[in-house]
This record gives sequence, C-alpha cells and structure tokens, in this order.
Amino acid sequence: MDCNQYMLSGTEIYFIQTQESQASIHFWASEVTKFSNQYNTGGYSANQVLGKPDVYPKYGDSVNTWTQSSSQLDRVHFIEVKFPRKIFLTKVNIYETYHAGAVVKISAKDEDNQWVVIYNVTHAHVIRKARKFSPPIKRIMFPVDELRIEVDCLASKGYVEIDAIEIVGDMCPLPFFKYRSSCYFIKKDAVSGDEAFARCLQIGGYLANFETLEETMLMKDKLKKMKTGISYYVGGRNINSKKPGGDWRWIKHGTMTKMTYFVFSKGEPSGTEQSPENCMIFLAGDRYKIHDVFCDNGYNLGGYICEI
Repeated sequence: MDCNQYMLSGTEIYFIQTQESQASIHFWASEVTKFSNQYNTGGYSANQVLGKPDVYPKYGDSVNTWTQSSSQLDRVHFIEVKFPRKIFLTKVNIYETYHAGAVVKISAKDEDNQWVVIYNVTHAHVIRKARKFSPPIKRIMFPVDELRIEVDCLASKGYVEIDAIEIVGDMCPLPFFKYRSSCYFIKKDAVSGDEAFARCLQIGGYLANFETLEETMLMKDKLKKMKTGISYYVGGRNINSKKPGGDWRWIKHGTMTKMTYFVFSKGEPSGTEQSPENCMIFLAGDRYKIHDVFCDNGYNLGGYICEI
C-alpha cells in the first residue's frame, strides 16, 4: 500500500507518502517586533534573543541575552518576536539562562492579528540553572510566525535572561499532510456526503477542492494505489438541480468557485431535478473516476478527503 496508516482516537487515517510528506521544521526568532523594556540597546537588549543560542547551556548573567531594566523587576515583562515563515506549531523552545522558570504566558498571533494564548500559568518559579523550556502548548489550527513571551520577574526579584526562542512545527497540522501545495487528510469511513462535509469542518478544514485537472489526476492515482476499495467524497457541489448537467462549484469556507474543467466520468453527472445527485465522489467501482451521487439518502456511503 502506497500510504502510511495512523490511528487517532480510534480513527483510521491514511497519509499519502510522497517526497513532500510531513517533516518537522525548526525556526529561530529572526525579528523583535515589540517589547516592554530592555536593560540596554546593545548587550542585554531585546535583539539578543535572535538566532541560535549564544549562552545556553551555560548558566549565569550574560550580555548576550534579553534582560529587563533594573528599575522594573517587580512586574511581568514581554517580548514579541517573528520567525522566517509561518508553520503549524507543535513545540516552542525558550532558552532560559538566568533565573529560569519565569515564563508565565506564551501567545501566538492568528490570521486576524489577534493574540491567542497557547500556554499560561498563574505563578512563576525560580530555577537556578539553564534550561530549554518546552512547555505543553494548546493545539491551534492556524499557521504561526509570531509569538509573544511573557516573563514574571517578581519571583526571582531579579533579572530574567532569555538567550533564544525557537519554534518547531510542520507545513500542515496533524492529521493533515503536505502534498504539492496543499494540506490533505484522507479518512477511510462510511458516511454520507453531507456528513463528510461536516466532518471536515469539525477538524478545521473543508472537503478537498481540486481546481485543476492535474490535481484531480494526481489524487485519483494515489487513491488507486492505496487499494482500500473505498470511495471518497470531495468538495464539489451542484447548486442548481434544475439546470441540465447542474451548476457545479467547489465549496471552500463558504466561498463557491465555478469549475473550470469537466471533471466527471463518462455518462456523468447523471442527477436530475427529480433525482438530485448533488455531491461529488471519487468512485472506487469506476477506478476512482468522479461521479455525482446523492448527498444523504442512506446509500453512497464513503470516506472523504479534507483540505486546509
């Protein structure tokens, strides 16, 4: 079988295995966008967090870290940093090299430029050794290239020094996988077209849109090689059953895009106003050619392909 199998809460998922498959990506902070204060403009400045660690794993006061002003060590301070590109986060690593344990909140900037908290504790503590702090973070379904780190200096009653900030992630969030320019999730199941539509929304995606013939042919080839014998719903919908042949659109986050090529197998689409077949499926019984089928009549059950 030309795929990997993955189990998630009892769900059986198939990942296409390609050279573009998922692999962890690491980025170091490349730009400081904002901060509450800094000890100096050279050494001890906010810009000292950029790039790989200069101090870690050594512990102690160092000019090569972001350090706060000596007159404001009785409060929470923050630093906001950007990374070279957006990725879906799986881990944040903060390299603390003096008075570790002060990080109380980490937030990620979403696509609406709002901060979303992904880690939060009520109290800081003091660890008198250097550490790479990799806290458990909230799973988010948007790509990130900017973080806000908040540190509480009150616990140590002294400077908190951070050497570097790193993000780890992938081009697609689990359970999606990267293939060409899109992120897909193939679910082997037995559901209706309407249920498939809802399932993709529930995991933050949408039924896959194949807006070019090349995309359709590549996915068709992969489904054939998987040999599951399961048909798979995709995101095409007929919005006008009265029109001969229908009016087929790709549906993505509430936006409808008219199809620019004829996607169907010979003799399809076959639905009518009296017998509307308004959903689209890669039909296993026809070597994964595209057919129109009823969206929810208790028959035509299959898996589905989500995209994000």
